[in-house]
Amino acid sequence: MQTYPAVVAFHRTLNHDVHHIGFKPLTEVDIKPGQYLEVCLDNGWCVPYSVGNDPTQSQLLELYVQHLPEGDANIRVIEATQEGAEVTLAANGKIFYTPEWDKVPLVLLVAGCGISQARSFIEARLASGSAQPVYLCWGGGDERELFPLEQLTQWSKDKRFMADLTLDRPSDEWTFAKGTVVDTALKGLTWMTPKERSRAKVVVTGSPNMVDATRARLAEAGFAADNLLADQDYYQVRTL
Repeated sequence: MQTYPAVVAFHRTLNHDVHHIGFKPLTEVDIKPGQYLEVCLDNGWCVPYSVGNDPTQSQLLELYVQHLPEGDANIRVIEATQEGAEVTLAANGKIFYTPEWDKVPLVLLVAGCGISQARSFIEARLASGSAQPVYLCWGGGDERELFPLEQLTQWSKDKRFMADLTLDRPSDEWTFAKGTVVDTALKGLTWMTPKERSRAKVVVTGSPNMVDATRARLAEAGFAADNLLADQDYYQVRTL
């Protein structure tokens, strides 16, 4: 596994438990949009997070890291990635954006910090020149599970991009959709023809239960099972 030295360029807190971290690699890197960016710790653990931007368009590599009280690994990552710290990174993951994806609609169904990988894919698609549409459905349980994402405003100016935000248990002040990600997405994707559904690349990011339930519903709705992608099918924990 090839590793890359990097320096933490910024470390920001976006809400009560999400950290936005940017790394400046000290050598040339080969990381593709949507891949895992692993943060390798002193104890040998390499902790995976989906890269949160298109690394081919930026000199920085970005992550969105959620602080989970029961997760020792992510707590160590947050502690080890304060601004100015030197870290070791690695690239991994079999799901990433390729030129073949330019030919078909792209559907991204994500929960919480799953927006990290989705942002990487969206940036790659909109920069590619593809005329094919890209649809994002981003959801969570309540408002605390989403966080500000300034790129949404810019993406929305592109006619190829469509998005729905949804919550299972929103407050009275919530002005977007209510319901699960897959329920909201199926309502938002009624414009897709059967042929478009069978050709579309779909990436689902969330808990294993959410991913499995979502893919089952999508298959019933005419999306091709072979095109329903999720990192949980491929990832294996590793150490240096």
